[in-house]
Amino acid sequence: MNVLTDDTVPTDPELRRFVDLSMPLTGFAGYDLHGTGMARLYLDTARRQIGADRLTAFLDAWQQALQTPEGPKRLSPLDREIARALAYLWYTGGWPRLAPAAHAALRREVPNTESVASPSSYPEGLVWRTFAGHPAGAKPPGFGTWALEPPPLPTEEEIREVLRAAAEDPAVQAVSAPVAFQTQLPAGSVPAHLLPGPRLSRAVPPSAVPAAAAPPDPEPEEASE
Repeated sequence: MNVLTDDTVPTDPELRRFVDLSMPLTGFAGYDLHGTGMARLYLDTARRQIGADRLTAFLDAWQQALQTPEGPKRLSPLDREIARALAYLWYTGGWPRLAPAAHAALRREVPNTESVASPSSYPEGLVWRTFAGHPAGAKPPGFGTWALEPPPLPTEEEIREVLRAAAEDPAVQAVSAPVAFQTQLPAGSVPAHLLPGPRLSRAVPPSAVPAAAAPPDPEPEEASE
């Protein structure tokens, strides 16, 4: 098993900054982002798509926005579009099609089309981890796993505990503001559907839903005289 330590995490300051600022952007810890093995590829992909200087300018703006209670609302429309693209890249392994106005403002010669960063980026998308799933056609869970129950969904208190631990992470504190990440909110002030993490989308299990009634037999047509 590979363990990320100070000796094994890449020492490239630009790469580390990219990953550190991707933590509040994606909601995943640096361990998870480095664990995908895609950090360098995603950094190079973003540079190729929007330009190295523009990416640096976005990271500067994003870091400053994290120091304020408004957070992403402080970003310009172009920076918000870049933030969306980077989150999309981490979650799906592909670069999305940008809004036409944003692509025009970037003045890049690359076509404004959706593309996959690499064949290996698809199975490493963060989206699969959000519901303990696996990508279709890649990274199968193993023989016989269909007979095992999936991991239980976290409770609201467990989610809050994860957020508390993340707020105490020095890497998170280095790039995020106490105002944005460490403000104490009254218990129950955040609706459950706005908390991060998976949640049940329906209260009734599928097995409890009654089967549909059989359609009635069509009435025979009367013969015309």
